[in-house]
Amino acid sequence: MNTNKIGKYILLFSVPVFIITVLLMLFSEIIHELAGTPLILFSYLISCISLAMVYYHSIPTKRKKAIKIMTIISISVFVIGWTFKFLHWPGAAICILTSCVLFSFACLPLIIKSRYENRKTLLTKAIVLLSLADLLSVLCILMGLLFKVLHWPGGNYLTITGTILLIMTFVFWNLSFRKEVKLRLVAEEQLKETLNEVKEKQREITDSINYAKRIQEAILPSFEFIKMHLPNSFIYYRPKDIVAGDFYWAEKVEDKFFIAAADCTGHGVPGALVSVVCYNALNRSIKEFKQFETGKILDKTRELVLETFEKSVNEVKDGMDISLLCIDTQTKKIEWSGANNPLWYIQDQEFKEIKADKQPIGKTDYPKPFTTHQINYKVNTTLYLFTDGFADQFGGPSGKKFKYKQFSDILLKNYSLTQTQQSDLINKAFSDWKGELEQVDDVCVIGINI
Repeated sequence: MNTNKIGKYILLFSVPVFIITVLLMLFSEIIHELAGTPLILFSYLISCISLAMVYYHSIPTKRKKAIKIMTIISISVFVIGWTFKFLHWPGAAICILTSCVLFSFACLPLIIKSRYENRKTLLTKAIVLLSLADLLSVLCILMGLLFKVLHWPGGNYLTITGTILLIMTFVFWNLSFRKEVKLRLVAEEQLKETLNEVKEKQREITDSINYAKRIQEAILPSFEFIKMHLPNSFIYYRPKDIVAGDFYWAEKVEDKFFIAAADCTGHGVPGALVSVVCYNALNRSIKEFKQFETGKILDKTRELVLETFEKSVNEVKDGMDISLLCIDTQTKKIEWSGANNPLWYIQDQEFKEIKADKQPIGKTDYPKPFTTHQINYKVNTTLYLFTDGFADQFGGPSGKKFKYKQFSDILLKNYSLTQTQQSDLINKAFSDWKGELEQVDDVCVIGINI
């Protein structure tokens, strides 16, 4: 039921009746003698009730404004009425009557409504009955006082009835509040217990992930091992979460030194699980299946990864992108193969790029053998292997991606610095760009100077 519309319709009827009746009473004695006063009172009473109906379901701010305006008007008219009464001027009774009716039937229901809305979330369903009882008790008291002022019969009865009802509602309000306080205390205790359980579970999960991080770090090649074979190199490794989907891999077989930057599907725990599968596949490709050509290593790695995931009932499309480099220290040959991630290198002060095969180490619709690229060996060549986390990071003044162009500019500008200095500059550039934004992916950048 739309009380707003009903109230407006009643106002359209009652206000004209009130105005016409007042005008007729001023200019006609007949209407005054027949039904002038009752008609005025009735139409005014209906107008006040309909006014309350208009604002009853309004938004709280609109209703508060209406309450404030009607309260000011009713108090002002009430004060004027008593002033007239003390001065023995005519119209005092009408002013007191109209102010009381306006407050009782237009303003008071809105006040009770607002009070109900403030407390309905704290108390039980009995609040509806208590709110109605409050409304009736205050109405009875106001009407009783009004009747006494106007010397109408029944004033004492109304005042006493209203007072008794008000005391009863006060007692029940108090009981309801006590009950609600007890329920709230019980609910708070239960909430505390639940929060403690959640914190304990969270702590256990965090401890497990931290232990998983130690395991993941244990299977990664040590910096000392890489520095021993590639003294002029750096690894900038920055996981998004505690554990990562990105990883770096290195292995020495006879005169060949292999190093790679890999990006597995996802990050965090899911990415770390995929990284273990892919890391193991790389090791097996070299140690078990004796594959030493970079393209064939990636072919065999893809085969092993698919073989692992095919054991699952569910279809798993996870895998990795990788940039794999092989340096033969005896023949001075450099080979490289890539799955989605390219190779950048700077030779004779010129920036060069070898594009990767556009397919992952994993399930793909049209698989093809990975290409093995030969790189002419030259002294003071700097090579960069990386994943997409750095270029994809959002930040800067506009919150946009860093992108590969800006990344390559940094490398080209600073390639002549020491490897430590380059690593520090890359870290600073990433942190400055990211700013207060969240890191979106794992980051792995490997720089090698030969």
